[in-house]
Amino acid sequence: MYTDWLLIRRLALELSHRFKGARVRDVGQLEDGRFALALWSRGKEQLVCADVFAPTPVLTVEDGELPIAVEPGFVRAAGAALRGTVLSAVLSRRGDRLIRMEFGSRSRFGVEDRIALVFELVPRFGNIVLLKGDTVVAALKEFAPSENAVRSIQAGDAYELPPLRTGKSSPLLSEEQIAQLSEDLPEGDLHVYRRDGALMQAHLVELPEFAALEHKRTASLLDVLAEARETHAHAQQSDRSAKRRNTLERALAARERKLRSELAQVRGKLREAESREKLREEGDTIYATLHELTQTERDEAKERAAKLFAAYKKAAASVSHLKRRQAELIEALEDLAQVQWEVERAGEGELDDAAEAVQALEPVHRSAPAKRTASRRRKPLQYETSSGSRIYVGRTPLENAELTFHVARPGDLWFHVQNQPGAHVILQRHDREEPPDEDVLAAASLAALHSKAKNSPKVTVDYTQRKYVRKRPGAAPGLVFYTHPKSVHVEPRGIAPGPVSSNARD
Repeated sequence: MYTDWLLIRRLALELSHRFKGARVRDVGQLEDGRFALALWSRGKEQLVCADVFAPTPVLTVEDGELPIAVEPGFVRAAGAALRGTVLSAVLSRRGDRLIRMEFGSRSRFGVEDRIALVFELVPRFGNIVLLKGDTVVAALKEFAPSENAVRSIQAGDAYELPPLRTGKSSPLLSEEQIAQLSEDLPEGDLHVYRRDGALMQAHLVELPEFAALEHKRTASLLDVLAEARETHAHAQQSDRSAKRRNTLERALAARERKLRSELAQVRGKLREAESREKLREEGDTIYATLHELTQTERDEAKERAAKLFAAYKKAAASVSHLKRRQAELIEALEDLAQVQWEVERAGEGELDDAAEAVQALEPVHRSAPAKRTASRRRKPLQYETSSGSRIYVGRTPLENAELTFHVARPGDLWFHVQNQPGAHVILQRHDREEPPDEDVLAAASLAALHSKAKNSPKVTVDYTQRKYVRKRPGAAPGLVFYTHPKSVHVEPRGIAPGPVSSNARD
């Protein structure tokens, strides 16, 4: 099920109607990793659960109890701030999939604290941010300016709202339908569409593209979202590969925590090292005032100054190493995001490739993997355009590496979505002529479709000649760097698969 800002706004209205004035009894993490608030309202306790890293990030309301377990840092901070507070408002932001829950509490001096939880329910960029006033106290996912060119989320910083997305504000509705909706969204029944009893979509107005499906009305979006989550959870449970996929995801999550912890330590040491001038200035000041001291005091001051200068030199010598390590850790987190996406998209027959990529992230496993048997090899997705160009799409990390470094020729065009996880796409011609513009756009659209940005209305895709693509030393399969790129903005879409001649690797 797809959500847009209008549905998120309706969700905020329903949460406000049900829980405004509710008291926070507890905060915790469910066994499946979701963040949850235990709210007491109208003589009953219920959980408001946030799944911000799901393909469709949402909040659901469920019955149950929070487990007794060691709480991660963010959950612990949220619990300390929110237990005993009262939910005073649930707000949404026009044009954005964002919900802000505001809580009130009074200190022992009678001063009211303004505490808020902001749920950023944007696919691929989901997050939960704890605020006191407008200052970030903690976040489920913190990041610095060096990791995100648009904004940063770090404890102690002023909270910045995420930028509103450009382009069409709701892929489900026309601009005319959006304009017809009043500023205060209607509280009437939702339109719900199912295929063979399975929930497909719901919205505030009728959706013509779903007209052929079963159509009913329901009063609660919360009930619809709970059904969607339950259906999805059941499907995952029945999947034969679910346990293995979960194991890989846990390994990746553990590695991410380890990398982010080291990155925080490196940044702390960098801040200390970059304040080294104070050490030198203090030492200079001591020497400048030696003549004012007695001989005994002068000897002690010289010893103190020598220690300050030694500390200054040590700090100066460490800066280049710390900056290099910081860059390595940021690159490792980018690699991790690519492999996390590969695990998410891998089908049952593709988990072996994904597992090999996960293993290759660990330094101890950086040795070359064993050669695969022929039975495990398969052809990548293959297309042929009306003008005779061939397009190949990798479906796993190993297929990406095979395409880029064995199928593609030096002059072939290589495509990848910009700054996001995605598949490698190759565009080549048997006659080695320059491909027409429409084929370049077709290959770019396929790269966008086979990426984490596939639900975006427009995606920026880079392309360059294969000879400008290089494997990163010691990296997992499919992780590369490239130069001399050009970029196009395309809509993610597919083309009909076609036969490919036997000369594809000439």
